[in-house]
Amino acid sequence: MRGLTRRALSFAAACAMTTALFSAPAMALEQIKMSIFQSNFCCFPVYVAEHLKLFEKHGVDVELVYGTGIQPANIFVSGSAESGAFAVEHGVTVSSKGQDLKLLVLEQQLPPLSLIVHNDVPTPNADKPYPQNLIDLKGLKIGISGRGASTDTATRFMLREAGLDPDKDVTIMPVGDPGTMLASLKNKVIDAAMAVEPTQTAVVLALKIAKTMADIEGGGGPSVFHPYAYNGVFVHSAFLKDHPDTARAIVDAIIEACAVINDPSRMNDLMDVAANYMKGSDPDVVKAYLTKYRSNYGPVATRKGVDNVSAMLVAAKTIEKAVPYEQLVATDFMPPEAGAPTR
Repeated sequence: MRGLTRRALSFAAACAMTTALFSAPAMALEQIKMSIFQSNFCCFPVYVAEHLKLFEKHGVDVELVYGTGIQPANIFVSGSAESGAFAVEHGVTVSSKGQDLKLLVLEQQLPPLSLIVHNDVPTPNADKPYPQNLIDLKGLKIGISGRGASTDTATRFMLREAGLDPDKDVTIMPVGDPGTMLASLKNKVIDAAMAVEPTQTAVVLALKIAKTMADIEGGGGPSVFHPYAYNGVFVHSAFLKDHPDTARAIVDAIIEACAVINDPSRMNDLMDVAANYMKGSDPDVVKAYLTKYRSNYGPVATRKGVDNVSAMLVAAKTIEKAVPYEQLVATDFMPPEAGAPTR
């Protein structure tokens, strides 16, 4: 009887151990912070990855830390976040000053910008080719998201191409994110804007209170923007060395998110994402924008696209010389072609 009892106890202990093994919680995902713009379509792939739990699917738990203008870059560079999703222009500028950061994966391959003016503004040169048509901007108040933001850099670059002095011939006014920019146009606080989506789609197509001077995201404006590495996710070199699997998880999540955005059958999922991350946006405007411009979303930063960023910043006198592709890009992690797996 004692032998039977011992065997029963041994069996029970073995069963308990087996149950514990199979019921043990899965290994915790590595948690990181990512600085990012709020309610801005340039970061839509990150919103998609977060909302559809693609980060978790690929092995990382991402907490989003929001900012406007240059803030997401500053949050990342200061070390308050392990990664940052912001304009590649900011990354190139910081890299040119000797700061260590690496572009891990791209989000947008064209700037989601349009230079627009209120319908009440006379534009007698509207039919002239770019940049001659921009002479009509002289004397106007032009809205940008913030000082040093890509909207600011692009505006100054384009004004100079038109022979205008951005510090004397116009008044450049920081007006904040797309929501406040839209309000500034509606209330005529500004005459024109270097608009970030969904502002231009809302005011030009939906509200019909503004007209387009240069549709950069549609292929217009300066040739330097085509192609252009516009917005991407950055990390530090030390992060790549210490957390390579987490870095690859971020890349794979953004690759999948871009594929979702480019799949017309996933529009309902994208509308759910917009409802959660693009607060206050008109669903019809969101749908119109994604239908027209979804192909601008892609994970690959080409050499030409990165070189064009440096060329624009050199011409704008933001940096003295171009930043080499290999200095900026995490070449071992950047996908070689759209949709290619990283492992």
